[in-house]
Amino acid sequence: MDRRRLALVGVTLGLVLLGLAPAVIAFAAGWLHLPHIEPPLHPAAPDRTPPEAWAVFAVFYLFWIVGASLLLVWCYDRLGYHWQPHERKPRLSRKERRKRAAVMGALTVEDQAVRDAALRRRRERVRREQAAAEAARKSGG
Repeated sequence: MDRRRLALVGVTLGLVLLGLAPAVIAFAAGWLHLPHIEPPLHPAAPDRTPPEAWAVFAVFYLFWIVGASLLLVWCYDRLGYHWQPHERKPRLSRKERRKRAAVMGALTVEDQAVRDAALRRRRERVRREQAAAEAARKSGG
């Protein structure tokens, strides 16, 4: 693996860890608590964290993740990894799409007509051969 790719992987993993840091700190410091998991059919354990603490943490975390995303983009730019949209042909207009669909429909009908005609010719040929064989059997027998 070359240095650039290793740096990209390192930056990505570092920013994933940076994204997890506020949650780890909040739970380790005791600012937020998760209730204990109780077995089925037992009463739910009380939540010791007030809803305001969860709301403050959610708002802070929202800004934290946006900042980490901006940092990720900045690091990628510094490493020379620039995102570019996929180059593709422009989408055809509705008129052109309908026209192509009509042409494909016409070609499909034409192909079906050719197949039907070939099948009819084959059946006619088989019918004539059977009639000739039947006539030969009657005249020779």
